[in-house]
Amino acid sequence: MIVTKTPLRISFFGGGSDIPEYYNQNEGMVISTSIDKYINLAVNRGQLPHIRVVYSEAETVSDVNEIKHDRVRELLKHFKINSHIEICSFSDVSTKGTGLGSSSTFTVGLAAALMSDQTGLKLNKKAIAELACLIEIDKCKEPIGKQDQYAAAYGGFNIIKFSGNSVECIPFSSYGSVMMPANIEKNLLCFGTNITRKTSDILTKQVDNLKKGDTIELTVKMVDIAEYALKRLLKHDVDGFGSLLNDTWNLKKQLAPNISNPYIDEMYELGIKSGALGGKLLGAGGGGYMLFYVPKAAQNTVIEIMTNAHYPLFNFQFDHEGTKALKI
Repeated sequence: MIVTKTPLRISFFGGGSDIPEYYNQNEGMVISTSIDKYINLAVNRGQLPHIRVVYSEAETVSDVNEIKHDRVRELLKHFKINSHIEICSFSDVSTKGTGLGSSSTFTVGLAAALMSDQTGLKLNKKAIAELACLIEIDKCKEPIGKQDQYAAAYGGFNIIKFSGNSVECIPFSSYGSVMMPANIEKNLLCFGTNITRKTSDILTKQVDNLKKGDTIELTVKMVDIAEYALKRLLKHDVDGFGSLLNDTWNLKKQLAPNISNPYIDEMYELGIKSGALGGKLLGAGGGGYMLFYVPKAAQNTVIEIMTNAHYPLFNFQFDHEGTKALKI
């Protein structure tokens, strides 16, 4: 049996620039980190002549084409696996519309497991990320970008750059300042919006707007903010980094009409008035988790006010390793 452990992620800057409709014409850039919330997968090559898949549903089929879970179906077809396999997933958090990249995390974890099954346990993280992108974007026709697959595969606090067919995942530690991510981590608070949403609905509208050219300039500005945020970090200005989340959130809301709503705007304003310097919804928008950058002195106040308003605190720490595989 192969078991994989793959982290979810939070994205700070540059969201939307990892979509092909943007990076085929412009250079994209995302700053993100993986976190210590995981999707675990167990893959067993057994004796029974079936395919069994257990996730939020349970499927047992005799033909790979009958599998409803599109990522599982397309990955098994990619590896030419037609029978005698059982796959079971376990997640630390809900995988429905949270904005933590769970769909791509699942795909990366299963790709890592199936690669390990065929080639051994030494993982080529770039190959895993590229395969996950191929499955989700080309095979499953999802209107998504490439940042989540690379974040889950590589792990850590990264600068991810997109240009044409090229993706470069650069660990922030390679810039020679390893303490900045830890300093950022101390000042992040995250709260649930109590809303889940279907990511593809939001991203479909966002992609349509990019195709029409309506939001190209907005996305260029978001990439500019990402580049400036990196400069703030390199100057050890973590508060400056955190404050820029406010700028990118104000731009992000303009990419599609369903990214925010009055309920989310009210939640965001409450966090800012309570002491946060900046914040944003994680993922495509519309619900999930709201991330705030809050200086230490204001954190107790923000936690008290937000939780009293029935926004649950979501505790996490940064992950540093990315997807891992173990044979048992």
